[in-house]
Amino acid sequence: MTYNFKDIKSLTVDELKEWLSANCEKTYRADQIENWLFCQQVSSYDQMKNIPQQTRDKLSKAFAIRSLTEVQHLVSVDGAVKWLFRTADDHYIETVLIPTNGRFSVCVSTQIGCAMNCAFCRTAKMGFIRNLEAGEILEEIIRVNDYLKETGEINADGKQAQVTNIIFMGMGEPLNNLENVHRTCCTLHNQKLFNLGRKKMTVSTSGVVPKIKELVDRNTPCCLAVSLNSTNNEARGSVMPVNKIWPIEKLLEATDEYSRRTDNYVTFEFVLMKDVTCTPAAAKELIRICAPRRVKVNAIVLNAMDDPNLEAPTQEDVDSFLEKVRAANIQITIRNPRGRDIFAACGQLAYKKQQKVANADTESA
Repeated sequence: MTYNFKDIKSLTVDELKEWLSANCEKTYRADQIENWLFCQQVSSYDQMKNIPQQTRDKLSKAFAIRSLTEVQHLVSVDGAVKWLFRTADDHYIETVLIPTNGRFSVCVSTQIGCAMNCAFCRTAKMGFIRNLEAGEILEEIIRVNDYLKETGEINADGKQAQVTNIIFMGMGEPLNNLENVHRTCCTLHNQKLFNLGRKKMTVSTSGVVPKIKELVDRNTPCCLAVSLNSTNNEARGSVMPVNKIWPIEKLLEATDEYSRRTDNYVTFEFVLMKDVTCTPAAAKELIRICAPRRVKVNAIVLNAMDDPNLEAPTQEDVDSFLEKVRAANIQITIRNPRGRDIFAACGQLAYKKQQKVANADTESA
């Protein structure tokens, strides 16, 4: 399969209008086309019944619609669902659905692989291949909506379920693909399309400081989460190479500016690692960092990784850490891991292309 034209879902409505005008078509068709793509979630131009055949023919020659192919999906014992999707240029990404009491959150990938090389993340072992287009990221959400419809899931109001929350925390560093993440958030925020509030979308970063500032400048409709994962430069730099470029001091300056300019909380994600981040000293340092700031902390116990130098703390250590932090009136929650049995939890998204293709061939034989 060749990858020789853009997914139409990657275009903004203004870009689509510009294309229509340049091709002697009515620009008001742009709103109709976007309604078909994102509200009706069609997979073919032939399904766009109020679009003239001549227009559909031109569109089909210029743009693709569906850019992902489902290769596999797995359902966890706790209800989480993970998809393996193949892109049009024959690469693979993973997407995770996390249903919780009528809320349906999706952890989306923004890149194929990742260049950040965090020690506790399996995606890092893939290396970086390319950014995903906005249309490909949106397609992840559309495919999950398809699944919810096919399985008859209902929301808390007893209506047909749809994706309610987006977490840009799958494969890749979202802020290293900010242009396409911004486009995705704007489309999701559009009241005529997905109509998701900015508090329903969270962009997570390992700490790409200049892009945090750009996120504010662009007024991207989302919340910000930062993978802090340690409280001093030595420890953080040992597990997160990004810290050697933008140390904690610079990162905190950027998050302070974000809070000041947006009047929003920042969520600090904090992976609890034995003898690294889950220690009395680390708890004390975390309190020092969080006390003067408008932040919330999401603590996550380390998942089993390939790195033999990192271990998960004991439950006793975790409880002691949380008790110390909460005693200082810091808002900290422990995130219950979802989808561990299908490798869908935080830091577990990865694949080996040759192995997956071989397995698929065996299964289809």
